[in-house]
Amino acid sequence: MPTKQGFGKTQTPAKPSKRTVERNKAAKEYEKMKSDGTPDYEIYIRVQGQKNWYPVGVVAIKRSSQINQAIFGSQEDLLQGAFRLFPRLRKHQNQLEYGYRLKEFKDEPIQVAVPPKSRSNGLQAAIASLKDRVSSLLKQG
Repeated sequence: MPTKQGFGKTQTPAKPSKRTVERNKAAKEYEKMKSDGTPDYEIYIRVQGQKNWYPVGVVAIKRSSQINQAIFGSQEDLLQGAFRLFPRLRKHQNQLEYGYRLKEFKDEPIQVAVPPKSRSNGLQAAIASLKDRVSSLLKQG
């Protein structure tokens, strides 16, 4: 829809970027999973050896055994979101560790995520990556 601003040319609104479209799609999928009763996990990041955790996203995963795979399967997206939200983490990018906890139990301690020994299935990794994108988009948007 063109918008009129005085007597000049009419301007059409800018098309959403590819990344924005991906975020919106991921957000819809996250909401669907959430409405189905899938538990939400908050994902955190910190510099190794420090106490302060920084929130970087929320992930909906059906099985708690898949949380580590989900985190490390979408590590690139989580880092991108973390650096956008907390630029000071960029200078420590080789010393970062991840943590998580159930969203509904905020009083419980954050558990440190352990890298999975091997990826068992490419499909599971792709699904986990999509879920993490949704969560990071919700934190950014």
